[in-house]
Amino acid sequence: MVMDCSIFSTSLKLSFFLSFFLYLNLVSGSATEFRYGHFCDSDVPESKPAHEEFKISPFPERQNGYYSGGDKFLNPGSHQYYQPESKVLVFETHHVYKTIVDEVFKVEGNLIFQSSYYYEQSFSSDSSFYSYSSDSSNRGVLDFDFQGFWSRTTGRLCMVGSSYTYSKEGKLLHLAAVLKLNNIKDSSTINTLVNGTMNSLYPADEPNYFEQISLLMLPQVGYKYTKVSNHFSQWCPGGTDIPEKSSLSLSRSRTICNMFLARNAFELVYPIGCDSSKSCNPFGDGIEYLPRVMSLSMIQCSEDKLSLRFLIEFSDSTYMGYYSSFNFSTSLVGEGSFDAKKNRLCVVACRIYDASSSLESAHVRDCTTRLSLRFPAILTIRNTSTIVGEIWSEKQRNESGFLDRIMFRNFDSSRGGIQLQGLKYEYTEMDKVKKSCLKKDPTRNSGGKYPDGYSRDMGFSISIKDSKGRKGWGSSDPLAVGDQPYQKFPSLIPSSSSMPVNTGVESNTSRSLLNISYKIRITIPSSESKSRLDPFNRSPNAYQEIQISAEGLYDAETGNLCMIGCRDLRSENKASLSQPMDCKILVNAQFPALNSDRKGSKIMGSIKSMRGKTDSLYFGPMDFTGRAYYGSWAMESIWRMDFEVIMAVISNTLAIVFVVLQIFHLRKNPSVSPFISLLMLVILSLGYLIPLVLNLEAMFVQDSERTVWIRGGTWLEMNEVIIRVITMVAFLLQIRLLMFSWAARSSDEKKKPLWVAEKRGLYVCLPLYIAGGVIAFYVKWRNNPISTETHFWYGREQIILGGLRAYAGLILDAFLFPQILFNMFVNSTEQALSRFFYIGITLVRLVPHGYDLYRVHKYVDVDDSYIYADPAADYYSTAWDLIIPVLGLFFAAIIYFQQRFGGRCFLPKRFRESVIYEELPVASEEELPLKSSN
Repeated sequence: MVMDCSIFSTSLKLSFFLSFFLYLNLVSGSATEFRYGHFCDSDVPESKPAHEEFKISPFPERQNGYYSGGDKFLNPGSHQYYQPESKVLVFETHHVYKTIVDEVFKVEGNLIFQSSYYYEQSFSSDSSFYSYSSDSSNRGVLDFDFQGFWSRTTGRLCMVGSSYTYSKEGKLLHLAAVLKLNNIKDSSTINTLVNGTMNSLYPADEPNYFEQISLLMLPQVGYKYTKVSNHFSQWCPGGTDIPEKSSLSLSRSRTICNMFLARNAFELVYPIGCDSSKSCNPFGDGIEYLPRVMSLSMIQCSEDKLSLRFLIEFSDSTYMGYYSSFNFSTSLVGEGSFDAKKNRLCVVACRIYDASSSLESAHVRDCTTRLSLRFPAILTIRNTSTIVGEIWSEKQRNESGFLDRIMFRNFDSSRGGIQLQGLKYEYTEMDKVKKSCLKKDPTRNSGGKYPDGYSRDMGFSISIKDSKGRKGWGSSDPLAVGDQPYQKFPSLIPSSSSMPVNTGVESNTSRSLLNISYKIRITIPSSESKSRLDPFNRSPNAYQEIQISAEGLYDAETGNLCMIGCRDLRSENKASLSQPMDCKILVNAQFPALNSDRKGSKIMGSIKSMRGKTDSLYFGPMDFTGRAYYGSWAMESIWRMDFEVIMAVISNTLAIVFVVLQIFHLRKNPSVSPFISLLMLVILSLGYLIPLVLNLEAMFVQDSERTVWIRGGTWLEMNEVIIRVITMVAFLLQIRLLMFSWAARSSDEKKKPLWVAEKRGLYVCLPLYIAGGVIAFYVKWRNNPISTETHFWYGREQIILGGLRAYAGLILDAFLFPQILFNMFVNSTEQALSRFFYIGITLVRLVPHGYDLYRVHKYVDVDDSYIYADPAADYYSTAWDLIIPVLGLFFAAIIYFQQRFGGRCFLPKRFRESVIYEELPVASEEELPLKSSN
């Protein structure tokens, strides 16, 4: 018999492997139909490769590029907010071999069409190549395996390869393509572009066919900097002369390449009168708008780290700084070098032409554009940018393509990045601060302790409401504090003017005052009519952005912050004015004490115009609130999360113990097994199964976005995995209990009346559960209206899923309800449930509600930090935390009385006399004693 089984097993294995190899042959057979010589001999003839691998490669290991077309498989659905005109690709070179023909080499590699809209820049310390790449776990939309030949003489590369994808119907499709690239040589300059095409090898009527894809790459191998020179005065004329001390120099540990590792976005500041002039547009009449934003993306750094290459893009959207795709019609390619004498970076830029129709025909010319960038040594309320510069052209004003001087500055200097040593901040509006903020000595609370001005507690997000009732949001981040750098600026050294001012008040008061500066950003709905808040009515969109830089005094004894602010003013074409600041704004904020009531503690403040109401720049007062979330509170919340992990482990462990005790109870009293409601056991099983399914990736997949280093060196995800392992054990035991009861009831047809009682219980429970779910969904819908059509489907899905999850928690809290109905229909006095089981599981379900009552008054709310008593998994509020425990204990009491006095003991006497089935004979000791109430 053993031999037969082994033969049968061997036959199965052979059948499987034969089928597998047959499948591979069928699939690969499609690829072998396309021969290299038929498609590429006219470009690079096929040659026999030698065994020796060649050291020189046409590309670096990862050559980045761009593509357009191929939307059938590469871009089947457009992004909701952004539709890229050129998408990103990566060519990975694996092997390069010599052949018997001189200057012809065999090349093997992968061409990966990226799928993510977001990319991070990677840098290898042993290479001067910089590349943008997506997460390594995401290979892209398509990944083609290519083999072909490269002629170093002609610069041509021709390859044939294949890939696989799925059709819209879910069918696996084999794709075959021929890739042809030009201008691939062992040396290149700023004028060199590698471009070409990729064409499908299938006929146009086949589902495997795709339209032509055009490609463009900026070569990196053997690049020569021909436009920059060590004699800066010869090639970078026209730049504004700035005193040397006004700009920071680079240290030996900070090269110019280090400063541009990340993609940098800059705001263009146009001079007055540039609303429609061609001389103000970097592309003349080539585009119909004035670009608002310029971004610099480093392509490559020289080996000596003194020169670098850029891809420079212009856009009308501030979001372009965060997306990876480029529009070459509004882009420049440039190379630059740092002038150590004048502490500036000079860049020569060239335009890319004819890239709008097809990237294959793109070429570089007109290298008359110049850029100059520097790092200011001093920041002020009117200049909070850490990188500033200008762009212009060498052409004469009467020449075609002349570009007037345009200033630019980086957008957000407070969001980190590398800062240079010696950066200072100067306070220039302190005279106004004295007059507006020190009119009287503020009331001092001797019992209150407020945040330290140097701590991270000073930054906060805000919710704002203006005088017209419009509501918005924003952020408020410190820029410099007192005579020490703020932590977001590790190298920011305030000047002597940063010292606390002589306020003229008592000395103990002046000790608590700190000079402080802020960067405030506000997003608020646009008014249908021209708003006085935004006199230029600059934004045609639904929202407008307001930026305010402010400086003033913070009193650490009272928590009061008072500042004078300067607001950016924008024209209707969204470009900045040469005088863009309104510095007659008063900003006040009051921080809550550290020992105040943490639930609902808020930072209260206001932003007011100091101008007269008749002034065109006047705007009504705006009140704002900010959520105070201090570092000490964060530590306590982290302690709470640790405590919740322990509570979750204890809770699930106790549940395991109670289920085991119930199984022992059934083994000791097998005759009571059929009297357990199967619906109740199914509900309890689903209560463990659903969380396991929803969080399956926490057990088997390490998601980099969910792995958080927290709580002094403890992996939060590891704690979650421990909880889920215990939950898995509880689920398996619950399933064992369900199978035990099911088998006992199914062992004899004489127990059919028990199935009748089970069905009647289901007929009662199911409509109640459905009706309760509809009511819960309706209430959640009313409390969370979806006002915009854009977010309708997403919001509806969140409401449905969130409502169902919380309602499922409520059903679990009332898990005894099906057992109560079953006992009532059977009218049994059997001790089906162990007291440890139904009382213990009830307490396991009710203790989280008691804990929530404590937590809601003790800790500040933190989104996505709940491990135990998660508000998304049940109904948690003051009312529900009282109702659910009372209901759970009431159900447990009913079960106790039913098992002692009968299933209908709580019903009127006339209902107790009726029975649902006749008395059944007992055939053996294992048969159940089904009793009548007569």
